[in-house]
Amino acid sequence: MSKLETLKKLRNELDIQINGKDNYPKDVPCVIITNHNRLLDIFYTPLAFDNDIVSLISARLVYKQDLSRLEVVNKYLNAFPIEAHGGNKYSNMCLDYASKILDNKINLSICPEGAYLEGKDYVYKGRTGAIRILFKSLDNNNFSYLLPVSIDIETNKELDCYNVGKDKVKIEILNPIDPINYYKDFNDSYEKEKNVILHKMIKEGMQNISKSLNREYLDEYIELYPKGNVIFNEGITIPKEEAQDKIYIEKYNNDLNKLSLKLINDCGGNK
Repeated sequence: MSKLETLKKLRNELDIQINGKDNYPKDVPCVIITNHNRLLDIFYTPLAFDNDIVSLISARLVYKQDLSRLEVVNKYLNAFPIEAHGGNKYSNMCLDYASKILDNKINLSICPEGAYLEGKDYVYKGRTGAIRILFKSLDNNNFSYLLPVSIDIETNKELDCYNVGKDKVKIEILNPIDPINYYKDFNDSYEKEKNVILHKMIKEGMQNISKSLNREYLDEYIELYPKGNVIFNEGITIPKEEAQDKIYIEKYNNDLNKLSLKLINDCGGNK
């Protein structure tokens, strides 16, 4: 059974409400952004769609050899790692390969807040990785929308629970955001202004999500606690400074290349 079929089966077993399906562009790929309530978000977001989604999630979820959790990730998700703790070389590698997946007309999903908090009643400032991916794809003349999606898991409040299938979930697909004017301003701007434009676009998406959920938007980041290492696909971790060595960067690059090609093939890229 494919991941998509497995998700559809799960959807039939859930108490799930999906609104705004008409807002979803049918013939153009999207970078889907969602708020991050708890770990379960990453499993329930793809349920709102009837085609394959590649989920950009923490490299720790993709590579760490927590076998019970890894089994659930591999069962439900076309997962691709984002390494946020290895410095710019590693994060940029991940974003570059994610953009190549998008170039193949495969939707991506990501949680720009980057983390979740106990008792969170806000939507926080989003990091700009989603916009960087979208702009890299536009550099290759491949158009995609930014698609905000709000998600509310109304039952299970356990932050790190990954037991899917027993929750009441509400998902709202919001209006897509056309990136062209932002992209033009980005390319016409001085280097120091480019980051401002990236933040403007992700802020529009996150504010739309906060309105949908009737939650306050806070223009501040959720703090990420640095791991100080890079995790590789065998589950081994290498200290951040040591991981800057060429041999480790090449290995990570090769692993990402293989995984991205597999996902493009599995998800029927360029259809």
